[in-house]
Amino acid sequence: MNFLKRTTVIAATLFLFACGTYAQESAKEKTGTISASVPAPNNLPQTATIRMPAPFLQRTAITGAPYCAEVTTEHIQTLVDGTHITNKAQSTKDCRDSQGRTRRESHMFRGFNPASDGVLIVEIADLVSGFRYVLDTRNHVAHRFAPPAEKADGVATFSQTARANSSSTTSAPVPTAAPTPAQANRPEHVTESLGTQVIEGVLVEGTKTTTTFPVGVMGNDRPIVRVTEFWHSPDLKITVLSRNSDPRMGESSMRLQNIDRTEPDPGLFRVPPDYEVVDENGDQVEIKVIP
Repeated sequence: MNFLKRTTVIAATLFLFACGTYAQESAKEKTGTISASVPAPNNLPQTATIRMPAPFLQRTAITGAPYCAEVTTEHIQTLVDGTHITNKAQSTKDCRDSQGRTRRESHMFRGFNPASDGVLIVEIADLVSGFRYVLDTRNHVAHRFAPPAEKADGVATFSQTARANSSSTTSAPVPTAAPTPAQANRPEHVTESLGTQVIEGVLVEGTKTTTTFPVGVMGNDRPIVRVTEFWHSPDLKITVLSRNSDPRMGESSMRLQNIDRTEPDPGLFRVPPDYEVVDENGDQVEIKVIP
């Protein structure tokens, strides 16, 4: 679930950034930088920079459920006059093998350079070794991130003394605060089952949540109703389709297409032999696009 959410967020971020956000950069390139050339507006030399976080690494591997699929996202905004504005983010390709290792491929700045199909960025999260990689396919550089540091055992996040006192039979009774009345302007949530259906050849279970924001909760003179819909595959343990309808922000959707449930090529989750491996000290890599 976290993997797909992150997929959608990054795809939307790259799309919005590619639509015209360029930053001047005159400093020298640092170690661990992905560079590519794109045409600059008005033929002026400019550099676009994105700082990309390390690939997400789940705590528990989802094993025995391999797949590959294209992930597409879409956002539709309706203006007051009825005009519809549709934004489709660049689609990504996600894969997961039977061991729980994941791979995501995304093109950045596709269409900006007629001589190029964009900059292909590959993210690999290897739950077997714990390492994560961002592959620069143009310069054949693999940016490697060490496994996340684990917290020491036995570290408590609450006060042991307070807990001991509250459970002691000799301690004085602790006064309890009177329950506060329910807030009249608190949003109301109603969740219902949508049953099952087959999407892209996969059996999925649907749920719909309707959230109603009462009058006055945000200065609104009428109730605001937001509807979210998720279609989840119990076999693959992923969300195949999601929709969100909110009158404040419009309608957005995420969908997996061309789902292939066969075991992916093991080489997809390894660094190619002709790549230079660069160990990153932080938890992000800087991606530059220069003319």
